[in-house]
Amino acid sequence: LSKGSPMAAPSAKRARADTGQKESFASLLKSMEEYEPTIPDVVVTHYLEKVGFSAEDTKIKRLVALATQKFLYEIISDAMQRSKIREKKDTKKKKTLHMEDLALSLKQHGISVVKKDFLVDSINTLHNLTQ
Repeated sequence: LSKGSPMAAPSAKRARADTGQKESFASLLKSMEEYEPTIPDVVVTHYLEKVGFSAEDTKIKRLVALATQKFLYEIISDAMQRSKIREKKDTKKKKTLHMEDLALSLKQHGISVVKKDFLVDSINTLHNLTQ
C-alpha cells in the first residue's frame, strides 16, 4: 500500500497506538517497583499460592494488589453511596454502613452474600438459647 492510500492511515494509527500502549504499560510496570500497595505483598503471595499461582516478580504481585484494591474500593464506594441515600430518608445523622447496603453492592459485582439468622459461638451458647 502506498502512503497516500486510504488503507495506510488506519494501520499507521494502530501502530502508533500499539506503541503508545506498550510504552504506558512499561511505565506502569516500572512504577510498580516503587509503589507500596495497601494490600501487602505477603498477603497477595499467600492468596496467589493458595489458588495455585506462583509469581516471583514483585511487580506482578503489586499489580494484583492494585487491581484488588480497586475492586474493593468500588464495592465499598457503592455501598457507602447506598448508605447515604438510605440515611437521607432517615432522620438520624449517624453514618452507618449496613450489611444490606454492602450485600447489594457485592451482588452488583457478582458476589452473593447469605446472612445467617444468628451465629452461635459455642455449644454452651446454643444450649442456653434452647432452654
